[in-house]
Amino acid sequence: MTTEFIPDLARWPASETERGQSDTARAAVETVLIAAVASILSLLHTGFAFGVDNNVFHLPILARLYDEPQFRDDAFIQSLRHFASGVWMLPLGSADVGRQELIFLSLTFLSRLVNFLGFLCCASLLGIHTLRDRIVFSLVISMTAFLVGSSFAGMGGLFLNTFTHSEIANGTTLLAIYFAAKRRYVGTMTLVGLTFFINAFMAVWLVLPIGCMAVSQLVRGQISLKVLCRDVLLGLVPCLLLTLPVLANILGNPEFGRPIAFDYAHYLRQYFGEHVLIDTIAPSQLVALGGIILLGLASLYRLGATSQPLRAAFAGLLLLYALGAALPLLSTSPTLLNLHLLRSSGIIHLVAGLATAALATRWLRDDRRPLFLLGAVVVLVLTSRTNAFVLSVPLILLGPAVVERWSPSAGPVRLAGYAAIAVAALVVFPMATRVNYAVDRQLAESLAEWRALSDWARGATPPSAIFLTPARATPKPGEDPDQERRDAALTRASIFETEAHRRVWVDYKRGAGAMWSPSYYPIWLTRYTDVGELTSLDQRLAYANRNGIAYVIDRCAAVPADRSPLFRTPRLCVFAAEPAA
Repeated sequence: MTTEFIPDLARWPASETERGQSDTARAAVETVLIAAVASILSLLHTGFAFGVDNNVFHLPILARLYDEPQFRDDAFIQSLRHFASGVWMLPLGSADVGRQELIFLSLTFLSRLVNFLGFLCCASLLGIHTLRDRIVFSLVISMTAFLVGSSFAGMGGLFLNTFTHSEIANGTTLLAIYFAAKRRYVGTMTLVGLTFFINAFMAVWLVLPIGCMAVSQLVRGQISLKVLCRDVLLGLVPCLLLTLPVLANILGNPEFGRPIAFDYAHYLRQYFGEHVLIDTIAPSQLVALGGIILLGLASLYRLGATSQPLRAAFAGLLLLYALGAALPLLSTSPTLLNLHLLRSSGIIHLVAGLATAALATRWLRDDRRPLFLLGAVVVLVLTSRTNAFVLSVPLILLGPAVVERWSPSAGPVRLAGYAAIAVAALVVFPMATRVNYAVDRQLAESLAEWRALSDWARGATPPSAIFLTPARATPKPGEDPDQERRDAALTRASIFETEAHRRVWVDYKRGAGAMWSPSYYPIWLTRYTDVGELTSLDQRLAYANRNGIAYVIDRCAAVPADRSPLFRTPRLCVFAAEPAA
């Protein structure tokens, strides 16, 4: 016998308010626990990689490399003083890379936890309330393939295998939408401020979806203009407090708002245009995003009136993306283009995934009804790593009418439904996990080599030494895809500079520095273009001689057999470059 139904006689009878508060507290604890477990499951699926991709911006900030004398004249490292995210202003720093890896793993879990809390809160708007529903919903979200990696037609980060601060803002965005749906605009504005603290331009994105929600509520008489204005003004206080540190950093950047001497859109095409320029996006990506939009619209339609707040938010997101497509035709302002409006396709993914997972959860409630089979098939389709998710659209729009008219018996429905769930959970999902782990393993192998090289450089070279690292890998025709990924992983040297405390001449990722420090653009472009034209070790050594670069790192496989490196790992070889006479 449980104690749940045994009254406390000293306080009996309890008031309805006390009972309600107790139920609310229990539900809140359950939600946090479910979100934590789902976060662990999701992390086990994606895996975790450290020291890759955008970590090239984060690690030097934590180690405060810009304060070290050898980096005094390094334009890229100095530009990181104005890398405007409040996350990196927090006292997280450690020069020890081992501790940094633990910090990043902890932040990745926190990011995933905030995302699942946002999903669960928004799911409650769609009728997902019971403990069983919340668990099923979280499992479906964890298994949904289009929520892993980056979004179509905009490359917004979703559930990634590495930590970047923007993915925390995905969760605060969902929570802001939830508070707006509940007409709690003080909390909404606070979350907008928190989102700005994490990623400023993602907070700007919230204006349209939340604005559409507020207009819908005003039109429907769900809130008065007076109350809305009052709550927004009250919420501006915590909002501004949260935005001030980041605003101070942005406005303190001496290059912010100044005219630039180059075509910013042209720079984006040279570096990476998919966050901003729709004509740089492959048509297949646009078609796939169209499928996500159709899926979101179909799910929100099938969910009925309960989805009205999210319909308004989704409409705002679609307007935001359309504005992003048109913006480069209307303005060349770097400040506006740096809002990365096309990257908001990531939030479109989140809302579409939320609505579809909530609908599938509702259909899975009763395994004796025909809708159970539909929900199971939707889960199976969502789990597929291909674009099979589009098959959910006709299932959602036409399936209920078909199965109700068909009226199959409960036994076959139950058997077929559980079979579909078993295939999704025991076959498709583990296969996707295996692929993720293969990628993570290749990154870990690369990281180990760069760590060994960093240890050598720190002990065997002067602090002022500059290194020329391998160029981006170019896939060879007919090359084994696994080998191609291994070679690409080897060029991700984000950890080297921070662990070795030695300067790197140039690499591709550093080109992003021109977004917040435009003066770095000609430096990056000249160096990156020149290095990209070097096709042999001799050419790289000659280039190093001309430019005061002390050491060249190259792939050992590309080095002539008669050349002996100063130091090598299984795949990386280091050579000294003699200064030009």
